[in-house]
Amino acid sequence: MECTYMAPTKRRGPKAVQDSTVSPKVHRRKYNAGYVADLERRAGQLERTLKEHNPDIILPEGTNRRVPVSLQGGSSRPTSLTSEVAEFDDDFTDLGEKMKNLSLEHDKALSERCFGPSSGLALFMSALSNKKKLIGSLNTMQLHDYSNLYPWERTTADAEKARYIFPDNDLITSLVAIYFETMNPILPILHRPTFVKNVADGLHLRDENFAATLLFVLAVASRHSDDPRVLADPSSRLSAGWTFLEFIPIAKKVLLRPPCLNDIQQTVLSVMYTFGTSVPEFTWMVVGLGLRYAVEIGLHRKKPKGHKPTVDDELKKRSFWALVTLDRLLSLYEGRPIMIQEEDFDVELPVECDDEYWDIRSDGEVRFCQPGNKPSKISYFNAQIRLSGIMSVVVRNLYSIKKGRGKLDLLNLARKDEHRIISDIDSSMNAWMNSIPDHLRWDPDHDNTLFLYQSAVLYSTYHMLQIYTHRPFLRPRSSLSTPSLVISTMAARSCSRILQVHLTRLKIITPHLLMVAFMSGTVLAMNIWSGKRAGHPPHAEDLAGYEQCLATFIHASDTWMIAGRSLKMFKGMASFETTSALDSTSIPVTHPQENAAPIPAPIWGSYGAVPDAPYEQVQPSDPTYLNDYLSTYLRTDLPLDPTNESLSSSSQSLIHDLGQPEMSGRPDTINMWTFAPPGFSFAAWDTYVTNMSLEDGNSQ
Repeated sequence: MECTYMAPTKRRGPKAVQDSTVSPKVHRRKYNAGYVADLERRAGQLERTLKEHNPDIILPEGTNRRVPVSLQGGSSRPTSLTSEVAEFDDDFTDLGEKMKNLSLEHDKALSERCFGPSSGLALFMSALSNKKKLIGSLNTMQLHDYSNLYPWERTTADAEKARYIFPDNDLITSLVAIYFETMNPILPILHRPTFVKNVADGLHLRDENFAATLLFVLAVASRHSDDPRVLADPSSRLSAGWTFLEFIPIAKKVLLRPPCLNDIQQTVLSVMYTFGTSVPEFTWMVVGLGLRYAVEIGLHRKKPKGHKPTVDDELKKRSFWALVTLDRLLSLYEGRPIMIQEEDFDVELPVECDDEYWDIRSDGEVRFCQPGNKPSKISYFNAQIRLSGIMSVVVRNLYSIKKGRGKLDLLNLARKDEHRIISDIDSSMNAWMNSIPDHLRWDPDHDNTLFLYQSAVLYSTYHMLQIYTHRPFLRPRSSLSTPSLVISTMAARSCSRILQVHLTRLKIITPHLLMVAFMSGTVLAMNIWSGKRAGHPPHAEDLAGYEQCLATFIHASDTWMIAGRSLKMFKGMASFETTSALDSTSIPVTHPQENAAPIPAPIWGSYGAVPDAPYEQVQPSDPTYLNDYLSTYLRTDLPLDPTNESLSSSSQSLIHDLGQPEMSGRPDTINMWTFAPPGFSFAAWDTYVTNMSLEDGNSQ
C-alpha cells in the first residue's frame, strides 16, 4: 500500500540516534497503520454526524476488526516537497470522477460540482476510498435526502422554466451568420457547425438552456444588423437586440442546479451585449459570476491523463479562457481587482484547430485535424490569452492596493524598484510580440480580412496595455515620467492608426476597440489640453489621432451607448477647434498610410542613468538623455536626428518636440495625469473634466 500522506515539515535539529534493532520497515508499518486508523476514525465521525441529523439514513456496516494491510516493499513516498505537492494535487483533479465511480448513491448535481483538496467533501471521499481499499467493497450510502431538492425548492426550480419568443427563421439565420462573422472570431466560445445544426434541428424549441444562448447570440449580433426587426424601439438603434434579452433571467436559474456549458457561454455573451448599454460597469460583475460558474464545475482544472476530449470539453475550455481574458481586460479598464489569479487554475490552452476541422465521433469524442499548412483562427485567441497574462501582472503589481507584494509575489517584485518592475513587464511584452505567428502580424493591407480583424484587436490591445503599464509613472518627481509619457503618446498614436484602418476596411465595433479608443483618445486629449493651457497649438499627430478616436465613437454612437457618452466627454475634455470630424459621421482619413507596427517595449537599461531627482531637474531637452532612452526604446543603434530614415515620421516628430525648450507644457501634462481617474467611470471623468475646465476658466 502506497502512502501519500504529507507529514508537516519540521525544522531540522540534531540527528537522532537510530535504534539499530528496529528496522525501517517497522517504522513504515507503524506510520501507515496509524494513518489508516486516523482515516477510519474520521470516517466514523462523519458517519455519526450524518446519523445524528437523519436517524433513518442507511450507512455501510462498519467493522471493528483490524483488517490486515500488506506493507511489504520500500516506501514510494516522493523525496521532494514539490513532487509530494504535485501528487497530492493530481489526486483531486478528477475528484468528480471519483465521486461518480464510488458506490455512493448521490444526486447528479453533487457529482457535477467541483471540490478542491481543502474541502470537507474531499476528505470524506478520501476516507471512503481508503476504506474501500481495505475491505474490498463499500455499501451504498443513501444520501439523496440531503443532496436532492426539497419540494418547496423543486417548485421554484420548475416554475423558472421560461417561455421564450423567437423571431422569424430568416432573421435567426441572418443574425447567427452575423455573429459568427463579427464576434466569434475574437471570442470563439461557440462551435459554428454544431451551433448551426442545433438551430436547424429546433433544439431551441426543446431545450431552454440552448434557447437562452441563442437569444443572447441574436442580441449581440443585432448591433451589427440593419434589419429593423431587431429594434425594441423603432426610433432608436440603441435598442437593438434588447427584445431578445428582455425575459432571460441572469443567475437565478443556477441557484438550484449546477451550471452547464450554456450558462457559461451566456455570461460571455452577456458581457458582449451589456458593455454597450447604459450600465457598462455591470459587465465586470457578470464576468465574476461566470468565473464562479466555471470554477463550480471544475473548468479551471486540467483533465486527468487519458481523458478523451469531447466537443463540450473544448467549448468549456474556450469559454473559461474567454472569461479569464475579459476579467483581466475589464478589471484593468474599470480599475477593479481581478477575480481569478494565475495560480488558481491549470487548464490547458485551447486547441488551435478551426471549427471545420473537428472530427466528431459517434461516441462524442473529437479529434482535431487542422492542416499543417493552414493558419488557425484560434491562434489569435491563444495570443490574446497570453497577453492577458501580462495584463494580470500589470493589474496586480501596478494598480492593486498592495501592489502584488504579499506572500504570493510571483515575479519577486517586493525587492525590486520601479525601474526593474517596469523592465520585467516590458520584457514580457517584447517576448509576447516576438511569439505572434506570421499571419497575425500587423499589415494594414492584409488580403485576409479575418486575420486583419484579429490582428487589429491584438495590436491595439497591446498598445493599450503599454499605456496602462506606464500610466502609474506619469506623476511629478518620478524619473520615469518622461519616458512613460513618450511611450504612452506613441502607443496612443499607433492605436489611432489601427482604428482608422479597421474602421475603413471592416467597420466592426467591439468592446475591445471602444476601450482602445477611450484610452488612446484620453492620452492624446491630455497632450492637446496641456499644450493649450501652456499656449501651444496641438501637435498634428496628436490632433489627427484624437479625431480618429472621436470618429470611432461617432461611428458607434448610434448602437453603443458607451460610445455616445465617451464622445460627449471627449469633446468637453479637448475644447479646441477641430476639423469637421466632430460634426460629421464620416471617418476622416487623416493619417498617412504608414504601417502601425507595434512599438517594442524598451529594455529600460537607460533608466539606470536617469537621475532620481525632482521632476523639474529631469529636462527632456537634454540631447544625451533623449538619445540614450529613445535609442533603447526604438531598438536602433543609429543617432536620433531628423534625418534618420529608420524611424517613422510619428516617432521623429515626437522626439523633436520633446527636445524643444518651448515644450514647457509637458510638466502640466504629468500633473494632469496625477489627478485623472484610475478607471473609466463616466461620473469620475465628468467631475474631473468639469473641475479642469473651471480651473482653465478661472486662470483666464
